Amino acid sequence: MNRDGRLRNFLEGIVRGVVSVPEKASVRAIDGPRATRFEIDVPAECRGQVIGKSGTTIRAIRTLVDVVAERHRRRFEVEIVD
Repeated sequence: MNRDGRLRNFLEGIVRGVVSVPEKASVRAIDGPRATRFEIDVPAECRGQVIGKSGTTIRAIRTLVDVVAERHRRRFEVEIVD
């Protein structure tokens, strides 16, 4: 498994640990020209759990991804899909 696949699995584990319906949470990696984009897909009732109060949870997730990106000299984006 490549680095992006490991990071996708890591993110999926974090997201599933945060939401109340973990079996419906998934993360998809999309390679783009500038960055790899990770799309978090959760049911509508779980989006607030991923975002957190005042965005603290999603900000923490993005910070973790930024640390990995910096270490590997890559660019990653994390988005929650509707």
